[in-house]
Amino acid sequence: MASERFDAAERLFQEEEYHTAAHLHINAAINYHNALCQKYLKYIPSHKHHSDTGYLRELAPFIGPEFSKYQDAYEFLMAHKSGADYGVGLSMGLAEQVRRRALKIRAIAEPLL
Repeated sequence: MASERFDAAERLFQEEEYHTAAHLHINAAINYHNALCQKYLKYIPSHKHHSDTGYLRELAPFIGPEFSKYQDAYEFLMAHKSGADYGVGLSMGLAEQVRRRALKIRAIAEPLL
């Protein structure tokens, strides 16, 4: 599901539907993250409070040396999730930043899954 959502986000980004693309990029990153948590931690954390990323360190042994990049990207995406979910018209610049962070999550997560 993460890959399909990511591909849809990429299509929308190319079509200059930046807000919707950012929304889908963030959701794809969450799907990759949930898959990592399910595989390595045996649970999927609640995302009701997106600012609560304190448990991320539990993934560090499995992600390895890329963990700090992963954590930075994931925390950035969670900081912008509400705007992507409920806001209107994210800028192209912010959508590009979201896309880059989601690409980073995907690049780190896919080989581990």
